[in-house]
Amino acid sequence: MGSGSLSSTGCWPRRGGVCAICGGDDPQHLDHDHRTGEVRGILCFNCNGGLGQFRDDPVLLADAIAYLKGTTWQRALIHPGVFQMCSPTRGRHPSRSS
Repeated sequence: MGSGSLSSTGCWPRRGGVCAICGGDDPQHLDHDHRTGEVRGILCFNCNGGLGQFRDDPVLLADAIAYLKGTTWQRALIHPGVFQMCSPTRGRHPSRSS
């Protein structure tokens, strides 16, 4: 969607010309709810595409966040001077409650 359309929505001036998710400059995508058609905001290419890849599903986005938080590998001291790399989830997908 062109930037001419963005300025007519009323969202553009309120956001100061930055992406509503990441704050990046020069967002060019009018984000809307695909079920209702309601406009949610102005997004950059990456954030708009990211929401689309997750089908605008908050549950899938929450699962992705849990995955990112729960799969950070950490060093565990198993013997003086000996470390083992391990994941907090030990290879399992983290549950939504964790």
